[in-house]
Amino acid sequence: MEAALARACEELQMTREELMRVLVREWLESYAYLPLNEDEGSETAGGA
Repeated sequence: MEAALARACEELQMTREELMRVLVREWLESYAYLPLNEDEGSETAGGA
C-alpha cells in the first residue's frame, strides 16, 4: 500500500497529505457521510 501511495503522489504531483485528504473526502462522500460538493474542485463547474 505504501508503494501505491508513493506512486500516486508522484503521478498526481501531490504531497502524501494532499492525496490522503482527497482519498478520505471521496470515500466519505461515496458512503454518504459527507454531502457531495459538486462545485469544489470541479473543472467543469458552471459549464453546463
